[in-house]
Amino acid sequence: MNTDKHGLKTPVMGRKRVVLSPLWYLFFFFSFTTHLWADVPNGGFEQITASQMPVNWSPIPDSTRVMVERERAQSGKISVLMIGGPRGEPTALISDPVGIQPGAVYVLTGWARADSAKAFARIRWLSEDQIPVGESRITTEVTSASWTQWTGTFVVPTKAVFARVICLINGKEAALDDVRLQKIAPRMPLGLQLKATDFPIRDARVSRVRVTIQDSIIALPHHLQATGQDSVVSHDGAVVIFEASRGQITPWATIENGTATATLRDADENMGGVYVRARLAHLSARAYVGDKKAVRLRGRLFNTDTGQPLLGRIIVADSLGTILQTGFTERGFVADSAFAIDLPPQTVTISAIRGFTHLPPEPQVLHLVPDREHMVELPFEPWTDLHARGWVAGDLFNSTANDARARGLDWAALPVNANGNSILTLPGKYVETRGGKQWVLGTTRPFTPEKNGFEVHAQARLDRGIVGYTDIFSTSNLFDILAGPAFDALDIAHPDMQALWFALLNRGYRIAGTAISTKHFRTYTQVPGDLTADRLMRAIANGQNTITNGPLISLSVFAAGPGDQLPTGSKRRATIHAWATAKSDAYLTRIELIRNARVIQSWDLEEQPRKYRISTTLEDSVNCWYLARCYGADTSRVAWTNPIYFQTENFAPPQPVQAIVRGKIEMADNSPAPKAIIRAVDPTGRTVLETEAPRGTFQIWVPATSQIHVEAKGYETLPQRIFDHRDIQRLLQTPVNLPELNALDKLAEQLQAIDMIFVLKRSQ
Repeated sequence: MNTDKHGLKTPVMGRKRVVLSPLWYLFFFFSFTTHLWADVPNGGFEQITASQMPVNWSPIPDSTRVMVERERAQSGKISVLMIGGPRGEPTALISDPVGIQPGAVYVLTGWARADSAKAFARIRWLSEDQIPVGESRITTEVTSASWTQWTGTFVVPTKAVFARVICLINGKEAALDDVRLQKIAPRMPLGLQLKATDFPIRDARVSRVRVTIQDSIIALPHHLQATGQDSVVSHDGAVVIFEASRGQITPWATIENGTATATLRDADENMGGVYVRARLAHLSARAYVGDKKAVRLRGRLFNTDTGQPLLGRIIVADSLGTILQTGFTERGFVADSAFAIDLPPQTVTISAIRGFTHLPPEPQVLHLVPDREHMVELPFEPWTDLHARGWVAGDLFNSTANDARARGLDWAALPVNANGNSILTLPGKYVETRGGKQWVLGTTRPFTPEKNGFEVHAQARLDRGIVGYTDIFSTSNLFDILAGPAFDALDIAHPDMQALWFALLNRGYRIAGTAISTKHFRTYTQVPGDLTADRLMRAIANGQNTITNGPLISLSVFAAGPGDQLPTGSKRRATIHAWATAKSDAYLTRIELIRNARVIQSWDLEEQPRKYRISTTLEDSVNCWYLARCYGADTSRVAWTNPIYFQTENFAPPQPVQAIVRGKIEMADNSPAPKAIIRAVDPTGRTVLETEAPRGTFQIWVPATSQIHVEAKGYETLPQRIFDHRDIQRLLQTPVNLPELNALDKLAEQLQAIDMIFVLKRSQ
């Protein structure tokens, strides 16, 4: 038996092994199983721990079991059987580290079957010292009860030199076999060219889709470039992934002599046109497979006032209301003004949508007749020109810049080197931390799941990025509030989050309200001057935002708007503008003015207007804040602004809480404590305080996010983080009523009395 770095015993036979938890040995003892290892690659799998779980994957319970079974799988080898917990909780395995080449392209292949479960595979990238530097966005998935082959291609990040393969099931049980991560090319070409031919065979539709490498010498962008010895490359054997908007297509094929071919089948002769997408590492291309029996439908989208072409999403439904998918998105497809598609001869309804600021065209019913080309006009009427007022919108739910533009957005969170195509793009992602989910804008820095919220924010700020929480806080997030707060914004679409936001505003915190992570809501931000990534992020963090899921609203006090601060003591005229949802039959029912979380004025709009304007007078002599809210015909349709603040001369928002740390240095051998240097280090690694402890004790006043280091020549000891102190963790694990925030005071008090003991041992 060997013992790995995680303390798990490892039976070894030749080069095959599987890491087994103590639970496995109990299971083995009672079952008398004779096969203790599985033929899995990469030196074997170990059971994953909760701290190792990938981003957005649930922690595994202690009751789960992982075992191996001798079974004839698709490749005829021993397979690994993964069994979920008593209620089908997730179970996971993670491979040993595998050496990889930065910038190279790898393919993950394997076989899986999932009985009442889903089986996943993903890759975690590691640095030279095996610290996580990111995870693959692409996740392979199997839901079939029979053996199914999976595959995925990945470009290794620049800083990664090792990788771990993570396999996970969500459900009762699944089996894995022959899971392999293999290098297929040191670098990939810049473009692919797709050619498609189709021909009928018997009563079925069969098409051949061919992918051709256009140029095998063109290099990748600099951060993905390979080493000098890879200048001449053959891509034979590389794996191309195929997807079809409808029908069945070969899931993947290897490149031979520069090409790869897939077969598309559909039993319906009147299937209409089908889009096929091929993916090879970071590259993708599409082909259109026509249908000679289908009807060609052409159309265009435009602004009724100016005639300007517009992007939008087209939705085509048959007479039963079933949406005919002609792309790879959830509903319909994106059209850049003009479009042409093939459809089966039938009666269809054509509709189009484009964000919250244009009235969509009325749905049009067409009777598609064979051997005839049909044309449809889809005019959008401007509903309100927010751009003229400097308002822009964007979120994290975009696959491409065109997809964002079709939704009427002005900015999109996309990869750094994405082509903006007349839209502002900036990096953005979700981050799973120990305290909850966050979104991050403006940084490509990798964040691992074991990070705390304040650590993510501190690191994002190094790149001038911003951070917002996406969901309801756990009690551990109270620390993030006191620490700065260590975030810029809250997504407040949920009523509980809005109640928490109001409570923080009443305590003097100036935290922005957003809905960047909420798919059915939208955040509009007023950005002065030209739209740039830095101006946008600063405006979001400053609270120059309006949140809506349909209606639109604005609040102004003369030239001041949401996020602005005004002095108290004067009468001022406030103006509220509201617009109903951008639908021809929509209207407003109520407008409210809120002061310090309470509705102080309301207007019931019995005449059901589509637009409304109200003026009122505000006068205050104390610190307070105002925001406006409106409702549509359905009270679930709502919009509200961020606050405008009225502040006295002596107002100051809560400052980051400083901790008082009383330290004692002890010796492992009971000898007198030597002279030591005390350093307080912030989450970015910067020293914020350095002092001496000449007699073995010290007392320091430092930021609550600090980690305390004790350094003495010839001795060593582990640093201690204030956040991990037992008294702080005890308070954070106590259930609290978050909107009341009473626990903030207890936590702030405890931070004034942090006792730490450091035991020094002689260096080896």
